[in-house]
Amino acid sequence: MTEVHAPDTLREAVDRVLRVPDRHRTFAKDAAFAQQTWAIGPALLEALLDHGLPHRGEGEGRRFERTDLHNISTYLNLPSPYFQALTRKAQALDEVARKSERHIHELQLRAECAETGHPGECVFTPIAGLDRYSEPGSLRETSPGVFTVRAQLPSNRLLFDEDRSDLLSLVADWELYVLPDGVIEDEGFSRETRLANCLIPTRLLLREAERHGIRARHGAGLLVAPPFTTLHHWVEFELDGDWVPADPVLLTAFARWGMTDPADWPYNRSVAGIVWHLLTWPPEVFFPVVRDRGGQAPVHIASR
Repeated sequence: MTEVHAPDTLREAVDRVLRVPDRHRTFAKDAAFAQQTWAIGPALLEALLDHGLPHRGEGEGRRFERTDLHNISTYLNLPSPYFQALTRKAQALDEVARKSERHIHELQLRAECAETGHPGECVFTPIAGLDRYSEPGSLRETSPGVFTVRAQLPSNRLLFDEDRSDLLSLVADWELYVLPDGVIEDEGFSRETRLANCLIPTRLLLREAERHGIRARHGAGLLVAPPFTTLHHWVEFELDGDWVPADPVLLTAFARWGMTDPADWPYNRSVAGIVWHLLTWPPEVFFPVVRDRGGQAPVHIASR
C-alpha cells in the first residue's frame, strides 16, 4: 500500500486528522480493526505512523482512535465497506437524476432492544415519518422489531438560484468528516478546521437562511442507496410550495473522492433522489427511526 500512496499524500492524510485535539481520542482500536474494517494494512499503518498518526502503546499493544482510522481510510479512497457504500450512494444519485420519474426503494429495518434488561418485552414503534412519507400502506411489521417500507424519492436536475447558491457556498469547501464525540456539535471546530459532519453545516445554513430572509427548514431522515442506508441531516429550501433538499458538503465530498463529476454535480444542485425526509427540526444528533418503549432503538437498515 505504501507504493500506491505518495509520502505527501500520507502526510496530508495524517495532518488532516491532527486538526482534531488529542483530548477527543479514546485509542480503543487495534491494528486488526484498522485492516479488517478500514482496509489499512500493516505496511500502510506503519507508513502512517511514520508521519505521526496518533496512537497509544507499542508493538501489538498499539491502539488507535476509531474516527482517525475511518477518516484516513476515506481520504485515501481505500476499499472499505464504508467507502464502497459511499460510492454506491453517489452512483444512485446519478442514476436517479437521469430518470424523470420517482424512484422506489424497499427498505427493511431491524430494531434492537433499546435497553437490555428492562422489564417486560420490547415494544417497537416506528416514528410517524416512516408511514407519513412512504408509499401509502407499505409500512408493515413482519415480525417483532422488523419493519418493511417503500420509500418514494423524487428526481430532478434543479440548480438553486443565486441567493441560495451564495448561501450554500458558505460551507461548500468544508470536508465531510466523521467527528469524534467531543466535537460532534462544535460549529467553532468546523469553522476553524473546515471538517464537518452533516449536522453542523445544516444548522449553520439554517441560521444564515433566516438571517437573509430565505425560507428553509432542517431535514433529517435517511441517505438511501442500496444496499446501504444511513441517518443523515440536510437543509431544505421552499420553492413554489415544495421543500427541496440541498447538501453542498456531501456533493463536494462525492466530487473530491472522484465519485461524481463536479460539472454535473456542483455544490448548488439538489440532492433529491437519495435523501428521504422523515423528520423536521430533529432535537437529537442521532435521532430515532424506531423506538422501544419510548427509548431510541438501535436499527440496522437494508435497502434495495
